[in-house]
Amino acid sequence: MMDPRAFIGLPDWRSALLAALFALPWLVLLGRGTLRRWPLWLAVAGGVLLFPFSIAWVQAPIQQGLNLLWLRLLDVAAIQQWLLAVAVPSIAVSGLVQESAKLLVAVGALALLGKREPRAGLALGAAAGAGYGGIEAFWVLNQVFASGFTWGTVQLYGLGALLGFVERFFAVPFHIGSAALAGYGLATGRPWRFLLLAIGLHAAVNYTIVLMQAGLIGALAIEVIAALIAAATIATALWLRRRAAPVAVEH
Repeated sequence: MMDPRAFIGLPDWRSALLAALFALPWLVLLGRGTLRRWPLWLAVAGGVLLFPFSIAWVQAPIQQGLNLLWLRLLDVAAIQQWLLAVAVPSIAVSGLVQESAKLLVAVGALALLGKREPRAGLALGAAAGAGYGGIEAFWVLNQVFASGFTWGTVQLYGLGALLGFVERFFAVPFHIGSAALAGYGLATGRPWRFLLLAIGLHAAVNYTIVLMQAGLIGALAIEVIAALIAAATIATALWLRRRAAPVAVEH
């Protein structure tokens, strides 16, 4: 079993600042009306805490098991030849584990809030996604800065050196938007429909990496596709929030 601390890395204040900047605007947009309710901030904390454990203790072991299974069934050449199909279960696991973890946080926060309203469910889902996606960005950017990233790196490698930052810029709002959709489904009595939608969107984003490994698209295409899916996810969450009954006014 992996150490959850491996999915945090060497903490860097720049990583924390960027993660917060990537998450807060979307949390404010989707959490309006609930921002002063303590269960929302508890959901943020829950997302932060659950990320390293869900990856280290659930997602990574399952994916490692799938990799071992494929190596028993197929040789390396066959795996590479059928990569587009072989990678599907592992990609599905990442979406299933991460979206379910965020929804689990939203379930607890919604119970604590005591209001099963669509906007409340959406806001608490967004909060769980902000914590989960924010700490994932913190982990990824810690690795970037630990590798010795400086502006000299940008001068040497050009815009390619900034892809890690661009990726997180879109990945964080995607986490927030997808969890908001699942939270909305939870509050409206349709949890499985919206959870499956969130899992499908998550899998679509991650599958772009497989397409690159197969030589079908490049790194820039991955970022473009991720940006489009993130934008569509956030836009859908905002649309659902607009058409939902408002949460009671804060006092």
